[in-house]
Amino acid sequence: MASSCFKDLETVYKGPTIVEFNDAVVRTNAVGQTYSITSIPNSVTAGGTVITQLNLVGAQRPSDVTVRVLPDPTLTTAATTSYSLANGGSVVIPANTSFGSLTMVVGRASSTTAPVTNVVLVLDSTNADFKPSQNYKRLGYSFRR
Repeated sequence: MASSCFKDLETVYKGPTIVEFNDAVVRTNAVGQTYSITSIPNSVTAGGTVITQLNLVGAQRPSDVTVRVLPDPTLTTAATTSYSLANGGSVVIPANTSFGSLTMVVGRASSTTAPVTNVVLVLDSTNADFKPSQNYKRLGYSFRR
């Protein structure tokens, strides 16, 4: 028999609508950073692809929600020619759902000893319909140039 100290087991989130990177929630932050950095495997013969999920926290919307994802210019060291974000970084969270996906593709490494570079993605904070989660608004990736 299970018991609980809560009288109402159905808890409903009543805060503001926010958007967050799912990987930022489930991964440990990089040393000295407020975001995680995940390696994208690429080589001199093949690029790499990563798909990351965005979560809508709050009531689902009756219409699509579009979220802009941008590289953080103060934290990104990768050249813009070495990676691309699908749809220019626009992610659609479909109506009546809580998730959307972003695909990032990185090019082939220039050599097996090429330096490692970073892309730190950040959720756009200019949308009046939602705000990015302050704790999970950034997500980093590293790969060879």
